[in-house]
Amino acid sequence: MGKVAALISGKGGTGKTSLSANLAAALSLMGQKTIVIDGDAGLRNLDLLFALEDKIKGDFGQVIKGQIKAEEAIMSSDSFPGLDILPAASQGHKFPVFETTELIRKFKNQYDWVIIDCPAGLGDFFRIAVNQADLLICVVNPDIASVQNGRKALAEARQHSKAEPFFVLNKVEAELLETGQIMSLEAIASILPAVLLGLIPYDLGFLKAANLGVLLMSNDEVAATVAIRRIARRLLGERVKIIVPRAEKKENQESQEKGFLAWLKKSFK
Repeated sequence: MGKVAALISGKGGTGKTSLSANLAAALSLMGQKTIVIDGDAGLRNLDLLFALEDKIKGDFGQVIKGQIKAEEAIMSSDSFPGLDILPAASQGHKFPVFETTELIRKFKNQYDWVIIDCPAGLGDFFRIAVNQADLLICVVNPDIASVQNGRKALAEARQHSKAEPFFVLNKVEAELLETGQIMSLEAIASILPAVLLGLIPYDLGFLKAANLGVLLMSNDEVAATVAIRRIARRLLGERVKIIVPRAEKKENQESQEKGFLAWLKKSFK
């Protein structure tokens, strides 16, 4: 039987959906059969990150209603073998507890990992997803509003779940962290009732690629990719040291940017 990881946040814009997609891709590259579910009804985004928006034949809501079989709605990634994607339901869709729970349990029996991209904030699907989860992963940014909202989301989730809570600190700008211009890791950890799972540096090249429907899990030169791979390894039980991003010299940043652009041009020839 597989494991269910519910990714949550207290507000939008933390990078939760991007992490859901990339974490699922990282796990698939490690030989784990994985499905990622877009739980944000009406705000379908996961299919865009996988460049599959033109191949959608059904969605989560239609499966729940029994209009189509799950196998008809699930899309497989061409870039990451063993990775499936289930698109989000339409806006305003209601999630009956029994049918939604049974579908998640079905996937848990079919996959090594079920990654659920929960809607930002709270709601019926949020409560069902966290109830079925084996792990809660709260995604926050290093600012007080994001952290406090993450704390509220974790508090709500814990009322409906016995899953182990973790948090990921995303979009960390090393220079701002080192100079004290953003919240320190210690301050964030003191607020969130969860265990730190990893830090992901702010990476412009990573974001540019995501906007083009390209996931960089196969590129060892991208700092955010390396960080997400390390998170995936921790989920698989490896003892991996958490690395705090360090500010790089300007010439190194320019070199990385040129390297990314060269890779991008090569990929789209």
